[in-house]
Amino acid sequence: MPSLVYFIAGIVAGSLAVYFFLKSSSGRKCEELDGRIKHLNQSVNTLKYESQELVLRSKKLEAEVKKHADLAILLPELVKQIFSARTVAELSTYLTRAMNRLTGSEKIALFMADRKASRLGLVSSRGLGEVLVPPVALNVGEGHVGYVAETGRIFSSSDFLEASALARRQIEDGAIPGYIPDLAAPMMCRGVLFGVLCLSDIPTKGTSLVKERLRAVAAVGAASMENILLLERFSGASDLDSDTGLPGESRLVPVLESELERVRRFASPLSVIELEIPMASSVNRFLAREAMMIGANYLKATMRNIDTGVRTTRDRIVLILPGTDETGAEKVVERLGLEMPALCASEGEDCLAAVRTRFITASPEDDYSPDRIIDEISVMGFTDYEA
Repeated sequence: MPSLVYFIAGIVAGSLAVYFFLKSSSGRKCEELDGRIKHLNQSVNTLKYESQELVLRSKKLEAEVKKHADLAILLPELVKQIFSARTVAELSTYLTRAMNRLTGSEKIALFMADRKASRLGLVSSRGLGEVLVPPVALNVGEGHVGYVAETGRIFSSSDFLEASALARRQIEDGAIPGYIPDLAAPMMCRGVLFGVLCLSDIPTKGTSLVKERLRAVAAVGAASMENILLLERFSGASDLDSDTGLPGESRLVPVLESELERVRRFASPLSVIELEIPMASSVNRFLAREAMMIGANYLKATMRNIDTGVRTTRDRIVLILPGTDETGAEKVVERLGLEMPALCASEGEDCLAAVRTRFITASPEDDYSPDRIIDEISVMGFTDYEA
């Protein structure tokens, strides 16, 4: 009987042991299965988010491809428009419009170089009226804009932050207060600097082609500016005086208008000298013609390439001298009075004998117009110089 009890107790104990073993084993398996299920759920969620990101990225790429496809159609039309410009004002309008269409930027500034490529003047700005108030002028090499003009490199705000402390200090010392463009590109053609095109707050800043778009439009703008200057020369050449080879009287007002605009843009002076050659009013028409030719040839040989001489009457020539202040004009007049009266066509022939001069200087702060300059200089007295 006791053996039976022990036997039954052993069976019960073994059954309980087996039960608890199986229970603990099944619990571990359930925990493992739960862990796997959670891991699978996490993987599913991760794949779901990655799939959503890929869909968004795909849509962005599709939009970018569409933009580039649209650009392939739009850019040639913008280039045609830029090349159709006949004046600096038209060119600035077309360049601003092109950069706005290509980048979405609403803050665009265009600085043009003077004839000596030593100064930059603000021609137009969009969305920057509170920061850039005309006239704005700076030397090449000054500030961010001048740095681009001097180096011929595209400037970006990130490049500026990576520059050395010395370079940053040098740029900041000459910078326009409150104005740092995000991107700026030089307008250069055949090694000649025509200006700098600047962008700020670019919505498409992350697009890799923004720099290339700016570079391309700046290059097109420079080529267009070269065409504009050629057109100005051709229009001047179409009205040359037959005796002197100088522009005729009809060119006086257009040239003055152009140069006075540069006075306002670059904050630089302009001097206008009226030169009278008494012998050119002689009743001897051959002698008069010879006198005017002698004087004109001397002026053409001594004038700078940025100066302009205009024959206004039978015996008078007006010299327009950009960047020349009153002191500089006095020196020019003194030299003319010293050298011109002694000029002769050839040895033994009659010389000019005498010249008369008067001049006026327009400063950046003056509000001169071509008519006002012509009226004021016409009532001035002449200074006589004789051999």
